[in-house]
Amino acid sequence: MPKFFMGESDTAQNVNQPMGEAYSAYWNKWLHQGAALARAHFDLTASFAASPIAIFDQLYEQYGGQAVFNLARRDSQMAGFDVQSLLFSSAPNVETLVRRWQKVAQAQASIRFGAPQSLPDFVQTMPNGEIILSPSHIRPANLSRFGTAMLTGVTAHALSRFTPERVEILECSKAGRSRTLSPQFGQSQMDFDPTSDIILRFPTSKSDAKSVKAASPYLQLNHLFNHQANPFFRQLIQHLDQQQGGHLNIEICAQLMGTSVRTLSRRLALFDMNYGRLTRFVRLRKAVRLLHAGHVQMDDVAFAANYADRHHMARDFRQMIQLSPSLLRDLFAESTRNR
Repeated sequence: MPKFFMGESDTAQNVNQPMGEAYSAYWNKWLHQGAALARAHFDLTASFAASPIAIFDQLYEQYGGQAVFNLARRDSQMAGFDVQSLLFSSAPNVETLVRRWQKVAQAQASIRFGAPQSLPDFVQTMPNGEIILSPSHIRPANLSRFGTAMLTGVTAHALSRFTPERVEILECSKAGRSRTLSPQFGQSQMDFDPTSDIILRFPTSKSDAKSVKAASPYLQLNHLFNHQANPFFRQLIQHLDQQQGGHLNIEICAQLMGTSVRTLSRRLALFDMNYGRLTRFVRLRKAVRLLHAGHVQMDDVAFAANYADRHHMARDFRQMIQLSPSLLRDLFAESTRNR
């Protein structure tokens, strides 16, 4: 789902920082990965020192909206820890997906701007099942010329869970004129007007996404550093995951790992990581797993995830994903109620 379009900063190093530490870590990695794919598949004139945003802008400049759309649609899913992706990928139907997206955007706007009455009208579900996107209503999609193409591509990928057929895409201008944007046409057909609304139309038969019991790709931490391929870091994550009864301080953790605090810190620093940040991610992931599994008592979840109390957990959620634990619990619960 299009998380890049729910932040508001577009700096080269950390374009999603306003959305929280965990959100930022995942989606900045996604942008860098997408920029690397763009370089690999297209002959771009952007310098090698260019930021991911500059590379996507150059891709749009040289190859048009279709190139951005196709890259975003094809490569939207990236394994890693992202709560919003977990929410959207576990939605049982299109209506729930859109409703979750609206509620998440509204909650995050409330935390960032203190605007609880903000209307998430950038995405709507119509009675006939069509989805209407209004990229001009959301930052930073409305700040870049490639934003509409990328937002549409990632959304089309999310909808592919619900239908095996290609999603039909139309553009509706503010004047009321509409035209078909079809990915199989030439690139000129995909030059999105950033002021227009996008209509995503797919077969009207009522079909929910198939339930898959495989582990979610959005509960991994490999986007931070490739710990799964390194026995030392794999063991470190296991110690932190298995900790019970409070925070595991770095001195005790180093002893369990058979190393010194200095060595442990130095090895983490090689991946731009420190012990405090890693423990925050592991703790948050543990709490999210419990909420996703249906645990509803906040005190129990906080204790099991090694927070000091539920208030500590709520502060961490706000800082890292800009959502409250109770809202996340309620949104996950929709999957059970709607089946």
